[in-house]
Amino acid sequence: MTTSREQGLAPLLEDLANQAAGTRLSLGGLLALLGEQATALVLLVFAIPAIIPTPGIPAGMVFGTALALLSAQLVIGADRFWLPGRLSRIEVPQKLLSAMSVRLGPKLAWLETWLRPRWTGLTGRAAVRPLGLVVLLMGVLIALPIPFGNVLPGLSVFFIALGLAQRDGMAVAGGLVFGLLAVAFTGFLFLGGWWLISDWLGLGNAGNTPAA
Repeated sequence: MTTSREQGLAPLLEDLANQAAGTRLSLGGLLALLGEQATALVLLVFAIPAIIPTPGIPAGMVFGTALALLSAQLVIGADRFWLPGRLSRIEVPQKLLSAMSVRLGPKLAWLETWLRPRWTGLTGRAAVRPLGLVVLLMGVLIALPIPFGNVLPGLSVFFIALGLAQRDGMAVAGGLVFGLLAVAFTGFLFLGGWWLISDWLGLGNAGNTPAA
């Protein structure tokens, strides 16, 4: 299964759901169905569970970890994607694959009508490894157990994948903006959490305590 600008990603999502129908599909099986050359589709499919609710598995941890590992392989220029045994054996809920096709397929097809080759410096071969680093960071953020913390990094990878598939650098730039927002949101939560904890423990007033 390969991606092309003319074919688009939406029909490939439908084909994927049809191929997986009635089978118990693992993450490794899903990766095999996606094919070795469908880099954009791989990133897209593994980012979608961060955006839509996924019952049955801890989607953020599972798919975020998978995204981080896959993007790391993208950065080092690996010949093919692979997942370690334990992760590759995790079963993918059929409802998730169906939701990808039925719920997101039409929206994805509509989005792709607006995409066209432009700002190609962000989609060329030289950009793949830097974008892989961005996806690696987004995968780590998705895997973190942060309330509502999956959506922004998931959208970042989603638009980067769309941009790579359609050679649209503007879509990639949109993905990078979502990535910056994701980092800012996560940083805000961590700083806010540290402030609350330090205030509760009285750490912020430790230096102001008068000597006896």
